[in-house]
Amino acid sequence: MKQPNWKPALILSSTVFALGTFTYWLQYSHKPKQEKADTLQKKPLSFNAETVQISSFRVKSPNGVIEAKCESLAKKSCKVGTTGEWSITYPEKVAGDADTIKDFLNNASGMLAAETIDLNEEPEDKRTKLIDEYGLSDSKRTRPEADFVELTLEDGKKLTAWFGEPHPIGDKTFVASASDGKLNSSTIFLIANFYKTNLFTKTLTYFRDKTIFKFNRSEVEQFEGTTTKGKLSGRLTNGLWTINGLEADYDRVETLLSSIAQEKAKEFPAPTELKGAKTSIRYTLHLKGGKEVSFEILKDAKRTFLKGGDLSSPVEIESNLVVQIDKKINELRRNLLITQAEKVTATDLTLEGKEYSPPAQFHYDGKNWVQKSTGTRFDPLKVQNLIDQLASTHSPEIVSPAPAVPGDAVTLTLGDSKNPAKSRLKVYQVKDQAYAKDLLSKANEAFVLDGGLKNLFPFKADLWKAK
Repeated sequence: MKQPNWKPALILSSTVFALGTFTYWLQYSHKPKQEKADTLQKKPLSFNAETVQISSFRVKSPNGVIEAKCESLAKKSCKVGTTGEWSITYPEKVAGDADTIKDFLNNASGMLAAETIDLNEEPEDKRTKLIDEYGLSDSKRTRPEADFVELTLEDGKKLTAWFGEPHPIGDKTFVASASDGKLNSSTIFLIANFYKTNLFTKTLTYFRDKTIFKFNRSEVEQFEGTTTKGKLSGRLTNGLWTINGLEADYDRVETLLSSIAQEKAKEFPAPTELKGAKTSIRYTLHLKGGKEVSFEILKDAKRTFLKGGDLSSPVEIESNLVVQIDKKINELRRNLLITQAEKVTATDLTLEGKEYSPPAQFHYDGKNWVQKSTGTRFDPLKVQNLIDQLASTHSPEIVSPAPAVPGDAVTLTLGDSKNPAKSRLKVYQVKDQAYAKDLLSKANEAFVLDGGLKNLFPFKADLWKAK
């Protein structure tokens, strides 16, 4: 019997395997590496941004020259895309803004040519002429209006991208690269103008650290404030805020403190620019550990300044902070008629008054509100809606002294089996305004009812009658 010849099949299978291996290598190894190399050739600032750190940079723009140095090379946080510790070294020695510098370096290192011009085959005289026309000759690159960005890598190598004339067609600019001061005259890059906008419209303020306060709002245990609306004294006790000795709205106080802690400088004015600005607000914050932070807000006809905090000199800020902290006591007090805890635990609600005789009594059985009282039948579904609104609708104002209570006022009592009168409110109307007086408080004051809550409240029994 003749033995089969396996040699052709073996050669064929080996060839297929080899071709498959080559295809895999081409697709998943060689091709990505080649694409990466091709991309680097289109970058005026060409280096391995994934592994190489930037020790410093220099940018020259219409705003002048700005230089910065990374102070965290040892921590390996000076690579593109990382948040390093930066300092500005020129024109002033100040701390740098890590986040904005990170964005700037992302833009600079990511700068990619839409196309390139190869001058390698051009005669020397023509190449020189073209480079001059592109605005990139030695004489034109040294003009005061010339723009460039330069990166110094951790090994000391300097990479520079010089921006020349705008391209006559399209939204692009002629750009040349240089390494350690030597211009690459063989390749000119056509760079989209949005890169130029991103790189050369930045002022010194953009690069500076704009931090004003170096504390977290959770560190504040007490504060005093003098605003245009009076004096404030806040104190945190067992996780609850009081304001001038009265129960405060926790969220509103925390928002005030958060606004202060997160405020950033807008500009860094010269001392003479504050001439004529007058102090309008003062605050002192007492932090855990005994540290105090004090500051004041100054205003002139057009600008708002902040002096103090962790600053060595005043800064200009946005006026929004004034809106957040220029408060009167009633704007920080608890101005919800019932708390979330009272809402969640409530099992009994009673309405008393001229319109409710006998009183209308309701009980929550674990699933629904039901009416306990006899007489007029009411719609129990209205109860939960009212309780929800009482616990979520802020009073726009607290009036003192409270307006006189008329005879048709309604008393609302809310509680549970252990404390059936956790909350007692006398609710009434004077002309077109509705008020609620806390009967458990000794203060002669009343909460103004929001229009939506006013429309929900059953001043007349007919509003809640069952259909």
